[in-house]
Amino acid sequence: MSGNTKIFPNSPGAVLAVAGDDADAFLQGQFTNDLRQAPGAAMYGLFLSQKGKVMADAYALKQRANAWFLVSPNCPAAAIARRLTDYIVADDVSIEDETGATAGLAVFGPGASDSLAPLIGAAPGAGVFGRSGDLLVFRGRRSTGENFEIIGPAAACHALTERLCAAGCVEATPAEVAFERISAQVPSVPQDLGEGDLPNEGSLQDAAISYTKGCYLGQEVMSRLKNLGQVRRRLFVVTGTGDAPPSGTPLFQRRRKVGEIRSAAAAPGKFVAMAMLSLVPLDERGGLAAGPDADEDLTIISRVGT
Repeated sequence: MSGNTKIFPNSPGAVLAVAGDDADAFLQGQFTNDLRQAPGAAMYGLFLSQKGKVMADAYALKQRANAWFLVSPNCPAAAIARRLTDYIVADDVSIEDETGATAGLAVFGPGASDSLAPLIGAAPGAGVFGRSGDLLVFRGRRSTGENFEIIGPAAACHALTERLCAAGCVEATPAEVAFERISAQVPSVPQDLGEGDLPNEGSLQDAAISYTKGCYLGQEVMSRLKNLGQVRRRLFVVTGTGDAPPSGTPLFQRRRKVGEIRSAAAAPGKFVAMAMLSLVPLDERGGLAAGPDADEDLTIISRVGT
């Protein structure tokens, strides 16, 4: 076990239990990824509007036939429940909000799986979740390296946190977690991609969307985008010195507004940020300014997903 392994106690934005005789078929028609999976599957995906805009993200954990947990790190449970309820007509589907009774723990960084193994058993691979007592464990999206999300009762998460700290893991601050995520080019929903944005603007098409599963809400828009292959805006990772700018800070290039900061996090001496930028007439090798008359002292690192 290593001090490079970080832990981050948190409160999930949403933990919804979805069940009923029609739960499998209903969620398959709402979720962007293919849920025709065996029990034990853990699929990351999105809920879209009819226009293909991002309403929420979630991990869909299949407990058994027609019984699921939907877990979202940041999207509010009420918003996801409302999005689903709006499309329940004659379906035998129930939605129960278990968010208030559930705590979360993220474990990430080098040695994350080795740190977990002595305490909860082997860490699960991609596309599945594991169970250790009252805890559910699945792979997360806080970095591109090893990272796991753990949910369960607060007492069980707290006990695991203490054991991991005793084993040499280090508790990370929210700013450190955000810095890791942004540096790894991993968008967060709804901070970086929300109701006005398309999944492809944040390169979520590979991680969150199936193009072979058949119909779901927003599917026609996703198919058109796949065929056209173009969007007019993209998320970029940018960096600068000093404090992290607030969300919504407008960004300029040659005195023309080209986008805005979506999320940002600081480390000593610098910050990284997710920025939604218009591709025309952006010079990706040029600098950005946080005001029309400010110096262009922000550097574009890369498009997210490239």
